[in-house]
Amino acid sequence: MGWRRKKRRAVEGAAFTGAVLAWLTSRTPRSMTIAVVAVLLFGTLGYWLVGAETLIDALYMAVITVSTVGYGDEVPTQAGRLFSIVYVIIGVGVFSLTLSTLASSLVAGRVHEVIGRRRMERQILELAGHLVLCGYGRFGQITAGEIIDKAADLVVIDIDGARVDEAQEAGILAVHGDATEEESLLKAGVMAARALLCTLPSDAENVYAILNAREMRPDLPIVALARDRRAESKLLRAGANYVVSPYSIGATHMARQILSPNVAQVFGLAAAGGEDGLKQVGVELDEFTITATSPLAGMALKDSPIRREYGVMVVAIIAPDGSRDFGPGPNVVLREGSVLVSIGPPEALVKLRDICSG
Repeated sequence: MGWRRKKRRAVEGAAFTGAVLAWLTSRTPRSMTIAVVAVLLFGTLGYWLVGAETLIDALYMAVITVSTVGYGDEVPTQAGRLFSIVYVIIGVGVFSLTLSTLASSLVAGRVHEVIGRRRMERQILELAGHLVLCGYGRFGQITAGEIIDKAADLVVIDIDGARVDEAQEAGILAVHGDATEEESLLKAGVMAARALLCTLPSDAENVYAILNAREMRPDLPIVALARDRRAESKLLRAGANYVVSPYSIGATHMARQILSPNVAQVFGLAAAGGEDGLKQVGVELDEFTITATSPLAGMALKDSPIRREYGVMVVAIIAPDGSRDFGPGPNVVLREGSVLVSIGPPEALVKLRDICSG
């Protein structure tokens, strides 16, 4: 009977110890800090009761005991030695678990960050025909929103880590780096990109980014933001294909609001994106390229289903050589490589996109 009682007590003791360890290892860093403070308070009170002359002496004994440093036998009584044995076991255990918990939290966070970055890098390497946006400031964020609305692949480059996090939270692939350096452009997959958009904080930075990108990809279409109107010519000389100047656009729009308010309203709807744009009146404006496999290739506009079946109006046709035909007539022949600038209901534009792509 005595043997069974001892076995039961041993099992209960092991179960209690396991429960205590499970509780400790499942705690957050804040809870573990509270546990450490509690152990020190417990040790201080215990040493004070078993013979320490002052609370400072008791706290000193608690700290050197838990730290396993030790400075000789400071507790000459038998009760003090027994308490030290118990306290060493508890204190070292709690401190060890606390340090391991904090270390594992730091390591886990670092590992998670590395894994996330590697996964993002693989996703970028697999992209082709995507857009690269340099700068995720206020203008860049609006630009990114427009691109995402069109369901186009996008990679953002920004030197500000907080903005990179914002882009990633918005579901956008982002590279933390200087967009004026080749390494950052390569990480963003510029060699396989469809176009580069530069909305960096200064015109000088945009110029450097354009020069590097143009050297790496002579055929890459580049659109740049000119924050100073005087920088437009410099950006074009650096290699930008198109330069957007908010000042010129804004000034033109202001004058048009007075001289031709209805035209300004139409242009405003066409320029605005999402629900603030043409969607208000149930139409959208978009462009589609006629591929070699498209049934529209070689067909006259009057014979196509674009207007007759889809209810879409072709505003302009841009030929492969760059010539533009605004308000094309019914006898215009649609050719491979031509771009149709069209306006119509969203569902009709989806059908036109499908038939243009073949």
